[in-house]
Amino acid sequence: MTTSLRSWYWLVIGMYSGVVAGILFWPSLPLPSWPSSHIAWNMYASVHGVCAQVHNTALAGQQLPLCARNTGIYGAMTLSMLAMVLAGRLRYTQYGSKIYTVLLLFPIVFVGIDGFNSLSVDLGMTPLYQPQNWLRAMTGSFAGIAIAPIFIPTLNRVLRNNGDDHPMIAKWWQLVGLWALALGYAALISIGPGWLYWPIAVVSWGGIVGILLISNTFAVAVAAGYDQRKISHLTELVKPFLVATLITSVELGIMAWLRFGFEASGFAR
Repeated sequence: MTTSLRSWYWLVIGMYSGVVAGILFWPSLPLPSWPSSHIAWNMYASVHGVCAQVHNTALAGQQLPLCARNTGIYGAMTLSMLAMVLAGRLRYTQYGSKIYTVLLLFPIVFVGIDGFNSLSVDLGMTPLYQPQNWLRAMTGSFAGIAIAPIFIPTLNRVLRNNGDDHPMIAKWWQLVGLWALALGYAALISIGPGWLYWPIAVVSWGGIVGILLISNTFAVAVAAGYDQRKISHLTELVKPFLVATLITSVELGIMAWLRFGFEASGFAR
């Protein structure tokens, strides 16, 4: 590793140490009605501008930082990303057969149906069925599990020069395994023991922040011409990653500030 690249790594380490310290120790003022810890409030507040946080859910009396559906979506996404990495598919460039891809993405339809059904209640209309947080978490988890098998090959196709020409989902049991992961995770959100609060809070919060960070890193890398010269290892993206971290922090801060401001003024919930 060159001295210049090592300096960039130290900048990244320093920045993320500051982020962790901020989440743990930032002297914010949670709402008097907030039913969870100070740390959980900081996590909640940091993504207030990008998460609905309307139909919230709790474990052991503690509210999770994200709403039920987003807890499902982004937590399942994080778990599927970890599953892909552990399975050695981080360099894969193919999505899989059309039938597996369609089946993987099909649960998104149910997210839309359940979302519109919930919206009908919020608008004072008669819903098709009574909305439930467990169903929000379930539909969200099945949709979120599909993000990694689609996102990873897309990034590899655009940025890598050494991608592996293999499908993310090649066998039926791999698809069933992802569905089982989504089902198990959704069940833990709804009926899990209290000690799972922090694992679920961290994987879901990290997922929503992480997908925004990865998307910004991808955009910065393409803007900087990395799609032309390509990369052989993810460490080569340290500079775009650092720039994207700054962009992501600003985006999250501004959007949260605006939403809290609108809510204080009575213009938003």
